[in-house]
Formats: sequence, structure tokens, C-alpha cells
Amino acid sequence: MFERILLPLDGTETGEIVLPYGEEFARELGSEIILYQVRGPQQDDQERMRMAYLDRLSSTVQEDVKKSTAKNIEIITKVQAGEPAQNICDLVNNNKIDLIIIASVSSAGLKIGKLIGSVADHVCHTVPIPVLLIRPQVNPKAKNEQKLFTKLLVPLDGSDLSKRALPVAEKLAETLNIPITLFEMATMMHPYNSSITVYGPIIDYTKLDADIKKQAEEEMTALNKEIKQKGIDVTSIVTLGNDAAIEIEKVTETIGADLIIMTTHGRSGLDRWIMGSVVEKVLRYGKVPLLLVNARAR
Repeated sequence: MFERILLPLDGTETGEIVLPYGEEFARELGSEIILYQVRGPQQDDQERMRMAYLDRLSSTVQEDVKKSTAKNIEIITKVQAGEPAQNICDLVNNNKIDLIIIASVSSAGLKIGKLIGSVADHVCHTVPIPVLLIRPQVNPKAKNEQKLFTKLLVPLDGSDLSKRALPVAEKLAETLNIPITLFEMATMMHPYNSSITVYGPIIDYTKLDADIKKQAEEEMTALNKEIKQKGIDVTSIVTLGNDAAIEIEKVTETIGADLIIMTTHGRSGLDRWIMGSVVEKVLRYGKVPLLLVNARAR
């Protein structure tokens, strides 16, 4: 999996936070890395400077990977004229690329907005391949040369669409030899009172909530069993709540997850999350990298 990985860069230190993650995949999966920059159509004079920048980064990545493996990895450097978001999408559509790793914030416009901003937002909504979004803070593990990914968290909402993240999570867990934690939030029927009277008999919301949680736990138990049969270390957590994004962040901290894997869409309804809005909240307020698997992922 992830045989060719695209790392869009904007020439800033913030944009370069993706490099350790590209190195990790290259080291563990033997992935080919594409370091990519887009220049303005009228910036022909910057072509050589930008290529020199990418070549320098290429050498750095190669040296870092060699510290833990004797193998050389394939690194391609590429500069193109155009508009960043569209160029990235065109590159994916016209080439065999399996993953994009991109900074969630950068000085070139990747700022948290409707989802995360102009470039990364467009890319996440458009490309049919997984996108790994890296937050701008410094990761201490990278400095200590430890593995960046040691525990995976996969939030689900019970829908088939949300489960489309599972094949990616399973393959990563198997290849990197790390555990998966599955998580589902059972949505409370009533957020405040356990029972209220509405022109009739008392509604026992406590029992309704317990039944909803039990149903989610049964779904998780079955899924757990299925994944364990593949030889993957997997556990599951079910909580009762009203804000899935908050619950995801709590579980992330509790288990020490360092990568969240989610699909970008799920099924809405009274007892299901609206995955799009949950993903946006997790990205906006979360603290660990987020791997988005588009529902149309090929």
C-alpha cells in the first residue's frame, strides 16, 4: 500500500512538517516519495531556485531514512507552474499516487477555514485517494527518532461509509505491526434529563440510552471479532454522548493514539453522526495527524 506518496510543499518550515511522515512510510513501506512545488505562471525565473530547494530536501530525506535502513528510497522532485490546489488534483488524476501528505496549516494559504482552507480543503474534497493531514506543532517523537505511529484510532458511526476507513487502517496496522482501537459514540436520546413527561407517560431516556449503547457495543464486538481473525491487534471502545468530535478527542488522549483514520462522509440521522461535520471538528481542534479516506477512494 501507499507505493507512491505525494508531499506538496510551499517552501516554508511549516510546510516541511510533512517530511518526517513521508520518511516513516518510505522506511516502513518502501514508498516512493514525490516532493512537489507549484510556482506562479509568471515565475519562470524561480524554477531553478525551487528545484534546488526540493533537491536539498530530497538529500535530507534520503539521509534520514538511511539512519535506520540501508536501503535507498526513490525520491522524485517536481516543480510545475499553475494553481496549487488544481495542480495537485491533476497530478493525482494523471499519475498513480496512493497517498497525499499535506500540512493542515501553512503560510501559503492552507489555513483552517471551512474545513482547513483553500488548498488542502479543495484537495480533500476532490481527490479519490487518502489524504494525511499533519498539524503544525512540532512532534517530539520525530526528534527522538521514534516511530511516529504506534496506535491507530478509527472512529465509526455504524454506517457502511464510515467503515471504508477500515481497510486502510487494517493494512497499516498489519504492515507497521501496531494496534487499532475502534471507537463509536452512541448518541444519547436526551442530553439532560433521564426522563420527561410530554403529554403522556414518562419516557425512560436512561433505558433508551442503555439500549442504544448496547446495540453499538454488539456491532463493535462483531467487528472486533472479524478483524482479529485477520491477525490484527484490535480493541474497541463505545461511549454515550452528544458530541462525537469531543468524544473522539477524549479517547485519543486516553489511549495515546497518534493517528486518527476516518472516512470523510457517513450517514446522518437521529442515531448516527454526520461524519463531515465531525471530521471538520476533529481536524480543527484535534492534536494528532488525521488520515482522511474519501468515500470515493479508489
